[in-house]
Amino acid sequence: MKSYYEVRPGLDALRYLVTYSFLTVLAKRIKKQPQRMFVEIASNIDRHILSEGLFEKGVIDLLRDVCAKTKRTGLMIDIGANIGNHAVALAPMFKQVEAVEPHPVLFRVLEANAIHNHLAHINCHNVGLAGEDSTGTLVATADNHGLNRVEERSKLPPEVFGLSKEEFGTRYAIELKSALTFVSAFSDKLDQAFIKIDVEGMEEEILLSIAPLMKSHKPLVGFEWFTSSQPNMLKFVTSLEGYELWGIRVHDKGTSYLLRSLAMLFKGRTYTFERIDPKALDDVYPLALLVPAGAWA
Repeated sequence: MKSYYEVRPGLDALRYLVTYSFLTVLAKRIKKQPQRMFVEIASNIDRHILSEGLFEKGVIDLLRDVCAKTKRTGLMIDIGANIGNHAVALAPMFKQVEAVEPHPVLFRVLEANAIHNHLAHINCHNVGLAGEDSTGTLVATADNHGLNRVEERSKLPPEVFGLSKEEFGTRYAIELKSALTFVSAFSDKLDQAFIKIDVEGMEEEILLSIAPLMKSHKPLVGFEWFTSSQPNMLKFVTSLEGYELWGIRVHDKGTSYLLRSLAMLFKGRTYTFERIDPKALDDVYPLALLVPAGAWA
């Protein structure tokens, strides 16, 4: 009688036993986390979630403090929500969350993560936001679904992420909605809102679009900022009346993975919240924050 192997003897069995045992230990650790996320192990962001429960866990903890102290806990608008890492983690402190994600696959995972964590007050929107109503092409990588760019509008070239144009090989036609129109729908809550913008190179376009609402309602606004690739951002964010420019600084730098790993063993990985000096910018801020003047004293 023919045998059909699930696991072959020898090296295949050894690989199976080691891999399955490691994943089982990891699963037991994940069960203790307050958030439960559907993830794909091939992606960088997801491996962080599998390891620590969240991606950029230190940033999440810092944002909890900033939102609480500035009293912006009525509404969160997560523009570029991906699979919901930030939205799911921060949702318990907000009365309402609007999560925006144009990727047709990640949007389904975002919805699933909101449902899986019993967060009925997260509303998910399968569109992208831009300066006006339009369409675009979302290009994605195979190994890191945190890097999805709107090809026609992103100010960040593939090289910023250490990748080639060819590595952004998966393409989706997406709908783009006016950011001003979308955010205006929540104008009655914007004075108590936190708006997060992480859209791989369209941050400036969205900020310019919602600037009138920022001036009149003073929400707390955070945006990812690659300073050398987005130089025009500086003039806008430093000239916006009624706001102070702060940034989340990463204390884990260097190109050598080995040296960074050794440093982590002795110092860990930390973030601090500091006023941004326009004359001494970091290369990248996971989030720069426009804080209403006087709200963070």
